[in-house]
Amino acid sequence: MKNDILKTLAMRAKNRMINKNLRNTYNGANIKIISNNDQAFYDKVKEIVNEEDYVYNPLKRLMDEEKFMKLDARGRERYLLETIEKYQRARNLIQKENKVCS
Repeated sequence: MKNDILKTLAMRAKNRMINKNLRNTYNGANIKIISNNDQAFYDKVKEIVNEEDYVYNPLKRLMDEEKFMKLDARGRERYLLETIEKYQRARNLIQKENKVCS
């Protein structure tokens, strides 16, 4: 079920990129939900990466559920995609740090 939701969100994003008419309607939407300099987020990612057990739901742990539920469909999609991107950047940085320290 989670894969279906993610596939649907990805398909919508792809369709928006392809369809110029839809692209024009989203130009005015400049929503910044996640700060790039968020130390608490980085610390949570570091905790997830360094756990001994495999973490099956890292995004669920990182997302603010209350904020997510208050958003409309477009806002939720944007929040999810920004969280994924920020998680990947933080995870890659932490893995590089771990390689240097080893």
